[in-house]
Amino acid sequence: MSHFDAIVIGAGHNGLTTANYLARGGMRVCVLERRSIVGGAAVTEEFHPGYRNSIASYVVSLLRPEVVRDLELERYGYEPILLENSLYLDTRGDFLLLNGDDAHDRAQFAKYSAVDYDAYLAFEETVDQVGGLLAKQWLREPPKLAMDGLTDILSSLRLSMDVYRLDEEARWRLMQFFIGAPESIIERWFESPKIKAMVAAHIMPANFAPLTQPGASLAMLHHAVGEIAGRKGAWGIVKGGMGAITQAMAASAMAHGVEIRTDAAVEKIEVNGGIVTGVRLENGDFIHAPVVAANTDPNRTFLKLLGEEHLPQDFARDIKAFRQESASLRMNLALSGLPEFAAIPGADIGDPHRSSITFIESAEHLNQAYQSARAGVPAQPPIIEAIIPSTMDQELTDQPGHHVMSLLCKYMPYDLADGASWDEQKPRVIQNILDHVTRFIPNLPDILVATQCLTPLDLERMLGMTRGDICHGRLEPDQLFSMRPHPQAAQYATPVPGLYLCGSGSHPGGGVTGAPGHNAAKRILRDR
Repeated sequence: MSHFDAIVIGAGHNGLTTANYLARGGMRVCVLERRSIVGGAAVTEEFHPGYRNSIASYVVSLLRPEVVRDLELERYGYEPILLENSLYLDTRGDFLLLNGDDAHDRAQFAKYSAVDYDAYLAFEETVDQVGGLLAKQWLREPPKLAMDGLTDILSSLRLSMDVYRLDEEARWRLMQFFIGAPESIIERWFESPKIKAMVAAHIMPANFAPLTQPGASLAMLHHAVGEIAGRKGAWGIVKGGMGAITQAMAASAMAHGVEIRTDAAVEKIEVNGGIVTGVRLENGDFIHAPVVAANTDPNRTFLKLLGEEHLPQDFARDIKAFRQESASLRMNLALSGLPEFAAIPGADIGDPHRSSITFIESAEHLNQAYQSARAGVPAQPPIIEAIIPSTMDQELTDQPGHHVMSLLCKYMPYDLADGASWDEQKPRVIQNILDHVTRFIPNLPDILVATQCLTPLDLERMLGMTRGDICHGRLEPDQLFSMRPHPQAAQYATPVPGLYLCGSGSHPGGGVTGAPGHNAAKRILRDR
C-alpha cells in the first residue's frame, strides 16, 4: 500500500495543474491516469500511421497565463502558434475571410453590409469589456451562496466592485449576456444574415443550446477571455499538438517530485468514518492519502467513484440532475495533399488554410441543428468548426505535403432516436459529414487517407466524459460560478472531507484553462 499526501484522479491538464501546485506547496502527490498516456482531452496521438493530431481538444487560448508562468511550461516545451485568420463558409459559395487587418476585414464585411463592420467593432468592444470582468473571476474561488465567512464576504465585495466599475451600458450588456438569448443580442447588433451566422457560430463550440435559449449567450463571453503571448482574444494551436501542453505540465510536475502512474484506473474513492482515506484501483491496489482531488466530471466523481451512499441525499439528487451533454463529435482527417476550397481557389498554402474555419449556413442553421439533436437525430448538415494545423506545424505528418485536419461537428446527440446505436450509425454519420465537407473542399475524396471519429459515446468511453460532455457540464447560468456543480461543492471542497474537485465540472468551467486545477490546489493548500 502506497502513501501520499494527495492523490489526483486523472492526468488531464487540470489534474496536472493541481498536482504541480500541490507539489510546489510541499505535498507528496500521486497522479493516477486510466489511459496509457497523460493528457486527458489535451493529448496528441498518432491516429493513422504517419499522421499525428490533437485528437480531442485542438485549439488553445483560454490557458491562463498565470498557469503558464507558474508551471514554467515554456521551459518544458510549450510553444503556441497564433491562428491569425478566421474563415466562414456556406454552401452558396459566400465567405468571410478575416485576418485582423482593418482595411481587409472592412472590405470583407462590406460584401454583405455597409454598417455591420462598425457594429461588429462596437460589439467586440462590449464583449471584451464584459469578458474582462469574467476573466478576473477565473482564478478566484467563487463565494458561497450563503456567506458565512470573511473570505466569502470579500470575494463578493470584489465581484461587486468589478461590476460597479463598468459603465451603465456595460452593466446592461453584462446582464444580457448572462440571462439573455443570443438571438436577441444578434438581432440588436447586426443586419446581414452572413454576419449574424458568423456571430451565432461563436456560441456553438462549448454549448448545446439554440439561439432562443436565455443564458446561452454566456458562451460568447467564455470564449472572449483568452489570450496568447499577451494578445487578448487570440486563438492558436500548439507546436506538436495539444499534448505538448500536458507533456510540459507532466515534466514540470515530475521535476517537483510528483509521481505519475498511467494504466492506473481508479475503481473507488475510499471513505472511512465519513472521511476520504484514498483510492482503490481496478487492479485491487489501495493507495492511501487524506486528500483526493478528482479531475473527473461531477457525475463520475460523486455517483460512480464515490457512491451516493456517502453523500447527503439532497446533494446526490442535485448531482443526478446536473446537466451534462455538449452534443459534440470530433473527427480527425489524414490527407495526402492540401485541401482546396471551392470558394477560394488555390493549390498553395494561404490564409484560408491557416484559419479557424467554420462551415455554417445561417443563424437558423444552428437552431435546426439543435432541434435535430434534441430529437435524437445527428444534425444533417452539421455545423463544423475546423482547422488544418499541419499548415503551421509540419511535424504532425511524416511526409512533406501531407496534412491533418480537425473537425468539431455540432450538434450530435448522445442518445439517438428510436434506441439506435452509435456503433451502428457511426459509419453513416461519418459519410454524411465527409459528403458535406466535400461541398466546400471538392478535392477531399482524392486526398483522404483515413479518418478518426469520436462520437459522444466514444468521448465517454475513451476520455471518461459523461455523455460525451467536453465541458464536464453545460455552461448555463444555473450551472456556473457559485453553483458549479453545486453550492456545496463550488469552492472545490465537497461534503466529504478530503475530497476535492479540480476539473472542468467546477468553476470556471470547460476549455483548456488550468483555472479549476489552479483554484482547487490553492483551496487544498489553504485547508491544509
